[in-house]
Formats: sequence, structure tokens, C-alpha cells
Amino acid sequence: MESLWISNYLLIGIAAFFAGMLNALAGGGTFLTLPSLIFIGVPPVAANATSASALLPGYLGAAFGYKDIFKEVDKMYLTKLLVLVTIASIIGAFLLVKTPNSVFLNLAPWLILIATVLFILSPYLTNKANKSLGGNKFIPSASVFLVGGYGGYFNGGLGIALLAVLSLNPSTNLPQTIALKSLMSFILTLVSVIFFAVSGLVKWPLALSMMILSTFGGYLGAKLTQRLSKELTRKAIILIGVLMTLFMFYASLDA
Repeated sequence: MESLWISNYLLIGIAAFFAGMLNALAGGGTFLTLPSLIFIGVPPVAANATSASALLPGYLGAAFGYKDIFKEVDKMYLTKLLVLVTIASIIGAFLLVKTPNSVFLNLAPWLILIATVLFILSPYLTNKANKSLGGNKFIPSASVFLVGGYGGYFNGGLGIALLAVLSLNPSTNLPQTIALKSLMSFILTLVSVIFFAVSGLVKWPLALSMMILSTFGGYLGAKLTQRLSKELTRKAIILIGVLMTLFMFYASLDA
């Protein structure tokens, strides 16, 4: 029994560290933490809430790693983004609390698939937006709000979804977009985790054991990402999205 306890914590600890690194790049950390928690016997909805809680410090570590890039971002734009995702994440977290485990497992792969496709198409969508939207700020803002709700409901694929909608803003480059994604991920995950904790969904002994390693992974991942080329970063993001989609479709077969 003791050896099983140790192996379980070792498994989720390793998953948390590499999840923090993945989230600093594009998201996808849930691809590691969610299945590891389900594997050791945590119910899917509680596993998602616990996974989000465990990765929360990792998002903070990643955001801190991008602190120099934030100096280049317009502060009014940043404030608007944070307000939108905060409100939306509350709505998403409320919906998760009301979702049965079987429904969650069947819905999750479709959410990740949509996020991945959005990111793949983001260059086309950005060009089209520049030509057709003009000064229209509603569609980009509405997209951020929808993704904020998505992130409050399901943390998996959050980074990819955020990158997709943030790419619609032509005034930010890829490094700035990734930095904004990290900060927004932290804020909306913080809000949703508070909601999950109040609802009693978070398995705190597991979550707390994963937090420290996810923070180190997030900070290290942020530093690593800034050394990668734009093209390599984009390919890595797409690969993560495809792998996450395939895994969650496979997991949903047993739901």
C-alpha cells in the first residue's frame, strides 16, 4: 500500500513538472496531469478541477518568466483582456460543477479539437479580420470571452484556444501573444479554482503535491520558449493540440 502511495505521487509529480513546461509554451499541461489523476482513481470532473489547481502556480511561474515582454504590451488592452476572462471563467466554472462525469469526458475532445483548428487557421483568420473587421472590436472581444468561459469549464487546450483568439490582434507579435496567454491563463484559472474549491471538487493533498513542481516547470518552460524560433514554436503548439485531441477521444471511448 505504501509503495502504491509513493508511485502515485511520483507519477503526478512528474506529470505536473512537464505540464508546467508545456503550459508555458502553448498549453497542453492538462494532457499530462488530467490522465495521470484519472489513472490513479480520481473521478473525471474532480480530476479536471484538481489538475487546474495543481497547474495554477505553473501559470504564475510562466507569466513571471515573461515579465520583460509585458513591458511592451498596451496596458489598456491588457486590462480589458483580464476583465473579460475573469467574468467568463466564473460562468465556465459554474457549468463544470453541474456537469456529470460521463458528459465531461465526451465533450472534452471536441473542445480541444476546436481550439487546435482555430490556432491552425489563426493566420488566415487574422488576415481576414484585418481586412473585414476594420475598427470593429466586438468579434475579438467576444472570442476572448468565449475562450475564457471554455477555460473556466475545461483547462485542457486552454493555451491553444487563447493563442488562437489573441492572434486576431495584429498589434501583438507571437512572443507578446504567448506572454499574454500565460497571464490570462493564470487569472482565469485562479478564478475557476476558487469556485472549484468552494464547491468541494479539488483533491487538495494531490493538488498541493503537484503545485511546486508545476511552478518550476512553468518558469523553465517560459525561458526555453523565448529561445525557440517562431516557426518551431508554432509547430510545437499544433503538435500538442493534435496529441491532446487524439488522447481525449481515446479516453472518451470508455465513458
